[in-house]
Amino acid sequence: MFPTTSHTLIHRLHDADVQTREVSVARFCTQYYPAIYGYARMLGLKEQDAQDRVQDFFVEVVRDGLLQRFDPRRGTRMSTWLMKCFRNMESSHRTADAAAKRGGGREFVSFDPEHAEHSYRAAHLAHLPPEPTFDLMLAREIWLAAKTRLQQRHAHKGNGPLISDLLPLALLDRWPPRPMPTQEELASRHQITPLKLRAFFNRTLKLQARRFFDEETAAACLGITEADTDHLWMLLCRYGEE
Repeated sequence: MFPTTSHTLIHRLHDADVQTREVSVARFCTQYYPAIYGYARMLGLKEQDAQDRVQDFFVEVVRDGLLQRFDPRRGTRMSTWLMKCFRNMESSHRTADAAAKRGGGREFVSFDPEHAEHSYRAAHLAHLPPEPTFDLMLAREIWLAAKTRLQQRHAHKGNGPLISDLLPLALLDRWPPRPMPTQEELASRHQITPLKLRAFFNRTLKLQARRFFDEETAAACLGITEADTDHLWMLLCRYGEE
């Protein structure tokens, strides 16, 4: 259902099958919209203007085949390339033409501007330069997708409530102090031993969290290297979910 390689991502964004194409388009836009929106806000655009410009940008990305011009063999990171493309579009003032192409303001995919604005403001608190801020916002969206997969996987096994309690801790190096519940308290809540809870958390959930994050990153970022994936994970662990 989801792209797993760079080639598959580009192919499925232009797939002849409508359902495959729409799922891939929605997934790509959902993950990248907050980061591109945040970059637009960092360029000084107000909320409504940023929403309009970013929607215009995704018309170029999806309908006009902008992604097909990206070549990871040149050594450029996809996030850097997307920011450059957006900056070029903004500086050339093509918004009127783009609005006409999308049919007078009609959205081709449903965006969540309130979520994007909240994500931008949360990331802005880290006081990072534009590119790491973009990466942090993207990492958080990828983590949302990874968490959804984890929750779905364990819900089928009857571990849904336990996963809901443990996932907020999966990015931490060590168990947090109070007011968070202790391992013993969580184990008692879910009627398992503390030893079993620690084993599940450290040997299963945390490993799956990183693996799913890596898979979602590879699916979302064309030609991403292992080092850049580690960079996204480090930002996520250091600054948290939001």
